[in-house]
Amino acid sequence: MVLLSDNDILIMLAQCNLIDEALSVFQCTLSDCYVVGAAPYSLYLNDPQKCYDKRLGNHSAFDRLTGLVDSCHKLGEADENIDLLEALSRIDGVDDGELELFMHADSMHRGRHPYILTTGDKRSLRALLSSNCTLSFPSLFQRVECLESLLLKAISLYGHAHITNKVGAGYATTTKQDRFDQVLRIAFGANRDEATTRQALNHYMQDVAYFIRL
Repeated sequence: MVLLSDNDILIMLAQCNLIDEALSVFQCTLSDCYVVGAAPYSLYLNDPQKCYDKRLGNHSAFDRLTGLVDSCHKLGEADENIDLLEALSRIDGVDDGELELFMHADSMHRGRHPYILTTGDKRSLRALLSSNCTLSFPSLFQRVECLESLLLKAISLYGHAHITNKVGAGYATTTKQDRFDQVLRIAFGANRDEATTRQALNHYMQDVAYFIRL
């Protein structure tokens, strides 16, 4: 198992203290997890105040985020696939971090290695679908966990109340609230029962369902 993860998922897991629950969903340990090499810098982990201002919005979650990133392996260069690299580079909406993850997923797919790609950036997945960049489809088909799919699986494992409490505590301690994911605020808001939460989470990921791991 190799878990390739982007910054958005790392931030959410740290804010809501859901790292252990996520590892249970993935049936892996942190030793199986990889992040892009630039993650410590793009998350500003060398500057706690800047990390708070620009990424995390939660002082109490900083140590969790740092521990998570430090415990993950860092991705190096992906095996070369010039055709895919050129195709992805032409797509508006695929940023450098997601491009790197997509290239590694392609490399793992061609090498027939087990892997999951996790991303909180559905914009890049929508851009892939609308671009019809079919070169990337085989390596991502049912290989992706987005924020919503991860939480749905966590609810099935731990129960709605447990995950709601974790998300609620994360929101309460995120004092820069514009850094807290809007989907979480909607899906786990006041008086949301399990059916309502599941409906909201499914709604927000339905347009990228092609890629989502079953």
